[in-house]
Parts: sequence; C-alpha cells; structure tokens
Amino acid sequence: AGDRLQVHARDELGFDPDHLARPLQAAAASAVSFAVGAAIPLVAITLVAAGARIVAAIAITLLALAGLGVIGARLGGAPPLPAAIRVVLGGVFAMGVTMGIGALVGTAV
Repeated sequence: AGDRLQVHARDELGFDPDHLARPLQAAAASAVSFAVGAAIPLVAITLVAAGARIVAAIAITLLALAGLGVIGARLGGAPPLPAAIRVVLGGVFAMGVTMGIGALVGTAV
C-alpha cells in the first residue's frame, strides 16, 4: 500500500526520496564557504608588509587548507592527517597552476 516508487527506493535502493540533496542549498553553502575561504588570505595580506604579502598569502592559505581538511575529515569520520595532506597538496597544485598561467600571460610575480 502507498507509493510503490518510494517503497522501492527506500527498501531496495536504500535511500528516502524525501531526503535527497537540495541543489540550491548546496550552491548557497558552497558560495558562502568560498567567500569566507577567500577572505582568509585577503585579511592576512592586509596585516603584513608589502614585501611579505606573497609568502604570507601562501602560508596562511596552506594552513587554512590543512585546517579545513581536518575539519572535513572529522565531520566525515575519516582520519584527519591524510585528509589534511590531500587538501594541502591539492591547494599547492592549484596555486602552481595559477602561477604558471600567470607566467604565461605575463602577470606572474
């Protein structure tokens, strides 16, 4: 009795159609976390001398990425160290690619 599709999804596939991901909520959370994450290095470079801004931005960004990796791992029930390393290495790769593109178009430091 009831909605056969919902019963099938719940009993045989293991998920409840009433509790699926909400794309707009996920997009909003992603946008907010991106903005907050981008603000961290911006605040760091405003607090240091002009000559140390690049080093400060890289250092604070990598520390923030490590912290976010640990937080994400704990929320997901995973070991924190491998997650932190994975996130930091991804950040290092992204920064390297960005600097390489900057060098190609003539805007690298």
